[in-house]
Amino acid sequence: MRTAFGPLCAIACIASIATPAIAQYRENMPEVLAAPPPRATPGQQNMAAVSAFRAAYARKKSPRMVVFWNRQLTDSLSTSYEQWSRVSLADGRFSDRTDYYDGTTSVSGRAAELEVRSGRTASTADGARGVGLPERADWRAAQGFNRTMLQGGARLIDRTLIMRSTALRSANRDDAQSIEMSALTGKADLLVEVLQTPDESAPSGYSFRVDVKDIRSGTLLATVVTQGVPAPSGPGRWVAGPNGYQRERPLPPTVDQVGARVAAEVMQALVANWG
Repeated sequence: MRTAFGPLCAIACIASIATPAIAQYRENMPEVLAAPPPRATPGQQNMAAVSAFRAAYARKKSPRMVVFWNRQLTDSLSTSYEQWSRVSLADGRFSDRTDYYDGTTSVSGRAAELEVRSGRTASTADGARGVGLPERADWRAAQGFNRTMLQGGARLIDRTLIMRSTALRSANRDDAQSIEMSALTGKADLLVEVLQTPDESAPSGYSFRVDVKDIRSGTLLATVVTQGVPAPSGPGRWVAGPNGYQRERPLPPTVDQVGARVAAEVMQALVANWG
């Protein structure tokens, strides 16, 4: 005898069979991996230091800062010079010359044409260091440093420009040390010396030392020695590897990011000193 409940019973039977199978499929399975939170960029990591510096720097009435990039202020008080002369022979031979009492002169052998040049050279070092990043990388590191300082509102003064403008009014333009000091005391408030030294363990191949000094009082405000490595940005994404899925390795910082991180650490040191 056929009834109208037949199809409904069939559907119920199928559901009762399928339900345990579905539940069994979900048992003992690993949890779905949650996506890691978005990683902060190196620029975002420096923003806290930049914001804190901007506020502290304004409270200090925004002192003017001159940056000596891989250059230091030497203890030489004045510029000394060495006299020099150079003689060039046209054919590499000297001639014999005899002067007589009657005022005549005789020359034996082949006459040698020569050129005599003389001048003077500064013998005092100007503070520039001979070791440092290759030029292209050096430019990028300085770009990252200056850009970050400017983001914090720093008033950066160019060393070459203030020296040239000071020399125009100087009575002794040959004394580079005096001109440099006059330029610093007249047109800047803080001296920021950024020095580089080789370091194989650093991402850029160099470590940095930064000293910040008050020019008028000579007070040391901050000293920072760093490789300029940005702070860790958290775990990477899961990516397919030769042995299955694995965490993505973070990329090494660029030299621009290294320079920016050096600036951020200098800002943190100044904020700590200024309270």
